[in-house]
Amino acid sequence: MNNFKYLLSNSRKFHHPEVAEILYKHNKLTKLVCGSPLFKLKDYSLPKDLIDTSYLINALRYFIPNTSKTKFVHDYLNILNVKNIDRHASKYIYKTDVYIGLSKTGLETGKLIKKHNKIYVCERSSSHIIFQNEILSEEYNHLGLNYTPINSWFIERELEEYDNADIILVPSNFVENTFLKYNINKSRVINFGSYLNNFYPIKNFNKIDNDFNILFVGQLSIRKGLHYLIEAFSKFKHPSKKLYIIGPETDDKFFFRNLINKNLENNIFYLGTKTHKEINNFLNKSNVFVLPSIEEGMATVTLQAISAGCPVIVSENTGALEIVKKNKCGFVVPIRNSEIIKDKLSEIADNKNLEKEFAANALKFSNEYTWYDYVKMLDNIIEKFKNKI
Repeated sequence: MNNFKYLLSNSRKFHHPEVAEILYKHNKLTKLVCGSPLFKLKDYSLPKDLIDTSYLINALRYFIPNTSKTKFVHDYLNILNVKNIDRHASKYIYKTDVYIGLSKTGLETGKLIKKHNKIYVCERSSSHIIFQNEILSEEYNHLGLNYTPINSWFIERELEEYDNADIILVPSNFVENTFLKYNINKSRVINFGSYLNNFYPIKNFNKIDNDFNILFVGQLSIRKGLHYLIEAFSKFKHPSKKLYIIGPETDDKFFFRNLINKNLENNIFYLGTKTHKEINNFLNKSNVFVLPSIEEGMATVTLQAISAGCPVIVSENTGALEIVKKNKCGFVVPIRNSEIIKDKLSEIADNKNLEKEFAANALKFSNEYTWYDYVKMLDNIIEKFKNKI
C-alpha cells in the first residue's frame, strides 16, 4: 500500500467503518465523519479521536413516522444532515490527500479540497440518481401505485457532485453502466468486501432436512422487489417451504401487508427487524437467500448472506451480478420475473449437491476477498489517477 491519507464522510455509517478500520491499521485514515452515534461503531477497532460523529439531526428522523404525509419533514432533516456532515468534513481537508464523500454529503468539501490540489472522490452506492428515480417511477406506475419522486434538491446536489468529482466510486458494474448511460465515464468499480466478523457458518448447526427455508432481508419496499419473491414463492411447489421476511416497513407497508395476508397459507412469516446475530442465525437455517431488487448499488446483505455460506438468488440490478456469477454461489435472475425466481428455487430445492456447491463457493469467496483487498484496489485507483494528472 502507498502512503495516501483518506478522509471519509457519509450521512449515517454504511460500509465506511469497514473501510476506515483497514485504513487506520495502515496509518492511512485522517478521519471518519458520519451521522451515526459512537456506540454504533463500538465493534470496530477505531480510536475515538479519528471519528467525528454528528448524529442528532439524523436521530430526529427515527421519532417521526416515515409516510408520504411526513416525507417533507424527513427530506428537510436529511438536507440539514448532509449539509452538517459536509461542514464537519471540511475541517479535516488539510491533513488528507483523498476525500471520499458518500453522495449528497460531499459537495462543498469536495470543491474545497480540489482548490488545494487534492483528490475528491464522490462515492455513489446506488445507481445514477436519475436512473434510480426513473426506474422506480416506472415500477410504481406498473403496479398502479402512487410514486413520490426523489426530492429535486437531492437530485440537483448529486448531479453537481458528479460534475465536480475527480472520480466517482461505485460498487458494481451495474452502477457503472447507469453512469455510462448518461455519458459519465469517470466512475471506477470496487466491489464491497465480505462481512466475516458478524456473518459466518455456525458450527454444528443442523438444518431440518425436509424443510426448505427461504430468507429475504431488506426494507419492505417496492424497490427491493419483494412482491416478485412473494409471487414466486406462492407458485413454488414444495411440501415444507417457508419464507422468512426480515426488515423494516416503509411507506409501502399497506401494499405488502395485503400481499402477505393473501399468502398466509403459504407459510410466509414477517419477523420485523432483527440484530446481526439473529440474521446470521436465520442465514444458517436457510437454504437460500433471495433479493430480487428493482435497483441497488451493491446490497451489503447479499455479501452478508454469502459470508454465512448461504446460497443466493439476486436480480441483475442488485449489483451483486458479477460476484455471484464469477464465484458460482447462486443464481442471477432478470428483474420483474417471478417465474424465473420460482424455477431457480426449484433447482436448488431439487438438488442438494448444488446447494452445497453454492455454499462452499460462497465461503471460498468470502475468505479470499476482504475489506483489505478493497482498500488495496482503492489505492491503485488513486495512484493511477495521480499519475495521469
